[in-house]
Amino acid sequence: MALSSFDKQTVVVLTPLLIEERGQVVEDWSTPVRTPVHGCSAQPGGGGASYENEQALDADYTVYFPPETVLPRSFRLELPHADGEFIMQGEPEPWIFGFSTDHIRVRVGRRDG
Repeated sequence: MALSSFDKQTVVVLTPLLIEERGQVVEDWSTPVRTPVHGCSAQPGGGGASYENEQALDADYTVYFPPETVLPRSFRLELPHADGEFIMQGEPEPWIFGFSTDHIRVRVGRRDG
């Protein structure tokens, strides 16, 4: 059940640099490492007006990655045909077909405003 008809997009995975600040190791997102992943599919979800802030808009996507993709613990995504950085909601979800992983699904979102 490969995503052959949909897996033509490239998604950029952003990972932060780790720096020491006041004796603690923290993420530095000012110049993240950019890793393109080919063979993905980014599908729009149910975004719209935010109920918490009437001036805000939410954008949700579901991204399907190839099965061999290794996603770091903390990352953001840049999607084709969508502006801004998207943050993971939940955890990566490996989809098993038979005895192996067919693809990895990640739900992401962005809030503007």
